[in-house]
Amino acid sequence: MATAQEIDELSEHFAAAPATFVTSPLYQALCPVVAGDRSTLELLTGRRPGQQASYLFFGAAHYLLLAGVRHPLRGFYPSLVGSSAADPADAGPVLRDFCRRYRAELGALVRTRLVQTNVVRRAVALRYALWVIGQRCADPVHLVEVGASAGIHLQVDRYRYLVGDRAFGPVDATVTLDSRWLGRTPPPDLDDVPPIASRTGVDLNPVHVADEDARCWLRALVWPENGDAATLLDAALDAVATEPPVMVAGDAVRICPDLARSLPPGEPRVVFHAATRMHVPAARRAAFDRAIDSIGDGGPLYHVWQEPPSAPHTGQVADPRGELAMHGPDGVPVPLLRVDGHLRWLGPLDASH
Repeated sequence: MATAQEIDELSEHFAAAPATFVTSPLYQALCPVVAGDRSTLELLTGRRPGQQASYLFFGAAHYLLLAGVRHPLRGFYPSLVGSSAADPADAGPVLRDFCRRYRAELGALVRTRLVQTNVVRRAVALRYALWVIGQRCADPVHLVEVGASAGIHLQVDRYRYLVGDRAFGPVDATVTLDSRWLGRTPPPDLDDVPPIASRTGVDLNPVHVADEDARCWLRALVWPENGDAATLLDAALDAVATEPPVMVAGDAVRICPDLARSLPPGEPRVVFHAATRMHVPAARRAAFDRAIDSIGDGGPLYHVWQEPPSAPHTGQVADPRGELAMHGPDGVPVPLLRVDGHLRWLGPLDASH
């Protein structure tokens, strides 16, 4: 039974969420609607621990529509009807009707699904971090992604990058990622990165890219106006399907120590996570950090993360503007870059946007 405090906290979460959905006018318009809808908020108390309610709810509604549910709500989604999408300001009553009609289906998704957002452009941040690491360590590295979902960021060396006016990566790549560079000088040579000796993904529920239902869920987590991100996701999932990485299912707190022992002793390892720690229950975040750092028990560890300021690594003073950060074998967190959450832009720490 949901408590009044749980409902109040969820209402406050949705009331503040329009600031998160900066490229989705539809979700910005719907957040206050959900904030005032006690029935839907009660449904969301059934979600799995740590799952961000707004991402999960909007993903569930989008999934049902993508999967074929016929309801007037679909007329507000550019992902479904293109440029003919209706004015988001009129969507509130339609959403409330949708939630009443499909409460059981929404509830099942809320209880069982995870927020496994795959923002392909975050590979740009990892590529930059690999350049930083390469200045300290030229040896091949063992790459691990925690919260890997389908493993798209583990393909970091197989993508083409357009950063500022420079290009990096293989010219015949099937996936090209473009990000604006805010620095006054050109970006560094992102081709100067260490080779990847192995790649491993860790996830509570790894996504099998051949599973069409799983792919539909990942697509549903892309905001409805972000058609370019959806196109990139499809291309990246196809790329993963041609050469899938090793994926390990389970809780990182339990898996990471064993994973450390499976890697060749003395060889450097890089652990990356993006918008993953934010979904770890607050009481377990310190254990999450320690588990990742245990991967350094068998060799030099470079731990890289792109997390919102609300979920900084232990010991990190997070920049509220958003940043990419890491620590090396010395364990001291250091910021690397200012970044947009979806890596539409990146730049030095002193860059303005």
